[in-house]
Amino acid sequence: MYTTVKNSFTRISKEIIINKIHNFDGLLSLESIPYTINVEITAMPPEGETTPKDINITHSINYHKINFFLESILHESFLTVPKTADQLLNLFSEFDNNVILSPDNGEASLGVMLHAKISTFTSDCFVGCLEVIDNRSKTCYNYYDDDNEYAYLPSIKEMIADKGLPFHEQAWWYRNDISTYDGCAKDEDEYNHYLDNHFEKVQEAVKQPFEELETKLRAAMTDGSKTAGEVIDLEEFKKKKWKPKLI
Repeated sequence: MYTTVKNSFTRISKEIIINKIHNFDGLLSLESIPYTINVEITAMPPEGETTPKDINITHSINYHKINFFLESILHESFLTVPKTADQLLNLFSEFDNNVILSPDNGEASLGVMLHAKISTFTSDCFVGCLEVIDNRSKTCYNYYDDDNEYAYLPSIKEMIADKGLPFHEQAWWYRNDISTYDGCAKDEDEYNHYLDNHFEKVQEAVKQPFEELETKLRAAMTDGSKTAGEVIDLEEFKKKKWKPKLI
């Protein structure tokens, strides 16, 4: 993957399906929506601290991380809001589909969350415009955030405060892993039990894919077998089941 310089960018475009869960007077319905997600990224290395080869490697890793996240994690996910999250987890507990927790069901919120998440798990990188296109109506939702402040996103406590004690201090879009959900405990006993018995295992599971992907890519590009501009085959890597059921 060739590095983009200042005033230009690499554009990643992926078609995915998101299964939105709607609640109409207590009745749940599923709406499968085909989206195109477009992401613009530009390498922003620290001045004087990296070589051109290091910049190329980091940019390539960012590129592959974004592709992997969109293709292998988001594609065919269930999207739910806090009000229906518990019902959804019970109904679809046996499915392998990923679950996205969102403040609401709107495409605008999806764009902001994805912009924040990608900005979090990429390094030495500026995320420009993120587009969410509803392929049914061809309606396009664009999001920019030069300062990465994400003022429209709620804190984790604001989003699930009335449901219990959150297991994390920050919402999923600020965590450097593949997670897209925020769980909580109904009381302190459940909270302590989860932290003692499950928390570390879940953190290892959601961090492993990016760590393994980076290790694989860095090794391929530093040993001379691959160049920064050469496409690296990650199909076998993507075929692994990366969506942990523990949330």
